Amino acid sequence: MQNTNRIGAFRERHALAALAAVAAFAMLAIAPLAANAQAPAATTQGVTPELAADLSRFLSWFGGEWNNNEQVWQQKVDSAKLPGGKPEEPITHTHHIFAPVKAPKIGTHTFYVQQSLDADMSKAYRQRLYRITADAATQSVKLEIFAFLDDKAFFNAQLKPDLFTELDTTRLRATPGCEVYWRYRAATQEFEGTMPANACVVNSVRLGKKIFISDTLKLTQGEIWINDQARDEQGGHVFGSKSNTPVKNRKVRYFSGWVFGTDPSTGKKLLGKRDLMIHNEGQKLSLNFEDGTPSPYTIELAQLTYQNTTAPILKMALIDSSDAKRGAYTWANVEATRVGLNMGWIQFGLTQKPVAAEFGFMTATK
Repeated sequence: MQNTNRIGAFRERHALAALAAVAAFAMLAIAPLAANAQAPAATTQGVTPELAADLSRFLSWFGGEWNNNEQVWQQKVDSAKLPGGKPEEPITHTHHIFAPVKAPKIGTHTFYVQQSLDADMSKAYRQRLYRITADAATQSVKLEIFAFLDDKAFFNAQLKPDLFTELDTTRLRATPGCEVYWRYRAATQEFEGTMPANACVVNSVRLGKKIFISDTLKLTQGEIWINDQARDEQGGHVFGSKSNTPVKNRKVRYFSGWVFGTDPSTGKKLLGKRDLMIHNEGQKLSLNFEDGTPSPYTIELAQLTYQNTTAPILKMALIDSSDAKRGAYTWANVEATRVGLNMGWIQFGLTQKPVAAEFGFMTATK
């Protein structure tokens, strides 16, 4: 769980790069933005059929929840072999929600963005509204970013679509120059996202100088890679991976399921559930006993690649915090839509959510 102090430290540490990251979905904190944004009417003039197809493809890939669990896990595995067991540049574990919403006063294609640290989606370190258009002038997909004047009013707004019906730019702010332009590369079946050189500039009060932000990004049907960099006017490094290592996020899939069991040590029954909801990028669900008290058991679902096999798997695990030897796991191919485990005293099973598997907040009936 993340506490307020940690979130505050995270924001302070990344404040300089925040303005650039709004254009790049990056793991950055909120910082004061520029003047109120204007939302000119979108136009299709000059949009070629190829660009229209690129926009459609981008929109179909972009929406979803994204998580870099395996990258963080792999870094820990690799770092355990190093002196001290710690990486030189720890990769932050984040979870992103990019939910399409209808905000007609902002634009035709808009997304609500909410980003959280680690597994704690009860808090957000960043909330934004993205407007996506086909930009004829640059023959690219243009992504503009707006910040909310009141983040609290929009927390978990993916669950409250009515919040966007009358939303206009008087309740938003933008940072001109920090837009991202995405171009589709057919040979590699991916979008490359970049900012115009030296266009995204912020004035750092703390450092007393201008900071130039640049982002290099990649979007495929299943991944978003992010590499944020910030430098001063002399070219000195201010923020970003010094090794140019991108943050590699994968689109999650949600599974619903059930669990029943009786603790073999105490004879206490676990609280049976038929409404489990868990995603496949390292999410953990703690189990309780019937009386509401916590049990030592946790269910985890994660897509991982073990180095002794080099084969990616979908791993479903039972974790026992009181005795690691009593833990167990099973696995399947990463495309599997059903997984289960029966240990006699506990049984649980998961099935991929049948509608909008990439969104945990959308049920099968929506």
